[in-house]
Amino acid sequence: MPSSASLYRIFKRGESGAASMRPVIIAMVLVACALTTVGVIRVTRQHEILQLGYQLSKHSAQVKQLEEARRRLELECATLTAPDRIRRLATELGMTPVAPDRIRIVVAGDQLPVKLAKQP
Repeated sequence: MPSSASLYRIFKRGESGAASMRPVIIAMVLVACALTTVGVIRVTRQHEILQLGYQLSKHSAQVKQLEEARRRLELECATLTAPDRIRRLATELGMTPVAPDRIRIVVAGDQLPVKLAKQP
């Protein structure tokens, strides 16, 4: 066991010992600050990555949901515009097919038919 005199010498500050220890202590404090800064930055980046991953997952689920809705709407549109369906509904409403020579294009007053609009 060391004597009290030897312990006192360890903690005793001499002029030459204090001057030589100061740069070492400053360097250690700077290294500790640098390591702490790097650690904080790394944790912040990991948190951002995790947060962006959650957002990406949420947006991917929304994209899948919207694609499914789009697919259903396209199917509904194809069903509603099917020629057989339209013909059946027209027949139920009392409509009958018309010969092509009886078809007339009615144009509003401010719009001209394509043939007339091209003429000078």
